[in-house]
Amino acid sequence: MTTETIELPPLEGETDDDLVLEEIKETKDKKKLDKPKKVVSIDSPEEMLLTDVPGLGPKTAKILADYGIMDPAQLMQLPLSVFDEIGISRIMAKKNRSAIVELFPALYGEFQESLSLEDIEGIGPTTAKALREKGMNFRFMETTPIRELEQIYGITPSAAQKYQAFISETRGGWFTNAYSFMTEQKNKEAFTFGADSIDMAMSIPEIGKSGIISGETYEFFGAFRSGKSQICHQLGITVQLPLELGGLGKKAIYLDTEGTFSPTRLIHMITRLKREKGWDKDSKDILTDIMYARVKNSDSQQAIVYKLLDFLGEHLGEYGVLIIDSISAHFRAEYSGRGTLAERQQTLNSHLSILHRIADTYGLAIVVTNQVQANPAQFFGDPTKAVGGNIMGHWAGTRVYLRKSKGEKRVFRIFDSPVLPELETVFEITEEGVVSSE
Repeated sequence: MTTETIELPPLEGETDDDLVLEEIKETKDKKKLDKPKKVVSIDSPEEMLLTDVPGLGPKTAKILADYGIMDPAQLMQLPLSVFDEIGISRIMAKKNRSAIVELFPALYGEFQESLSLEDIEGIGPTTAKALREKGMNFRFMETTPIRELEQIYGITPSAAQKYQAFISETRGGWFTNAYSFMTEQKNKEAFTFGADSIDMAMSIPEIGKSGIISGETYEFFGAFRSGKSQICHQLGITVQLPLELGGLGKKAIYLDTEGTFSPTRLIHMITRLKREKGWDKDSKDILTDIMYARVKNSDSQQAIVYKLLDFLGEHLGEYGVLIIDSISAHFRAEYSGRGTLAERQQTLNSHLSILHRIADTYGLAIVVTNQVQANPAQFFGDPTKAVGGNIMGHWAGTRVYLRKSKGEKRVFRIFDSPVLPELETVFEITEEGVVSSE
């Protein structure tokens, strides 16, 4: 029996040409999959062209170049808000930066995208612009009380709660655990006093830090000539030291309420620190990087500190320490007598709360000096106590009592701290600044 082979016709709507085209397409797709991806064999992002970044086209590269961004390293430092200004979408910007992180994991493996108001769910470009004109920013939104968001920024309480919940979620939620919190502390920056004996006294071995720690609050109190202003002057310099020399490489803000600030004294300290550390930063640049304000009264003091919430949002990462010398002078002078005590304490408490918000929002170390008074009811021991009472005592994370000793020696005593033991060390005030005692 003969079997007849029957050739089936193509399916309806499908021709031989269609089958051939489909086969060609499959071949091309296979070649695309087999084709190796472009590998950029460049050691540093500074040596790389913007167009070498996967997904970054010539048009985007030209927009960035017109703005002065010439290589991927500069692109990684650009705030997301700038992309809005120059006409590049945030989605595209994040995609380009993710590609750079993949190319240079050793450099940018821990890179975290900086977020702006537009990234908060429920806030559009128009609302974000209006809030920004009033001084609001992404970080500040989280630490601002809801009542203040409503009264000053026109945000309803329900919206404010939703915005703050969103910001909290981007950080992993409201809660963490003790181990994660300790890891965060280890990752904080710290800078030296410029005197080894003080650094050793302020050392926390568990987290590997010594000196002044970013985001923490410090109070130095003591009588006149105890060394408070001298330490503050020197911290305004040491914060500018590069990381490898014990600093942060950042600027300082110095609020002077008593008229004790002295650029001449700074020059003496700069000369020694440059010599001892092998630091090559120009002395003029060091002085320029200390932003100074002479504060004439308590109202001015409060206004300047509140304005810093806005100012620091526009200069993220530039400043490492805020120094106020002294915190209590104007309040003590302007609120005299028992009748004004309650008002003074309430006003001071509000002022200190803003300082806490600066530390929490921007990670600045807050260093204040405080005056003292004698307690006439104390018959034994040292009657000296800091001005400000319990309000001041509860504010500072670490409180240090300074007192004069023999000659130019001063005693540095850790008076109260949740992590440091109560101990004393000695330092000296010399012509070239604050140094360890021999």
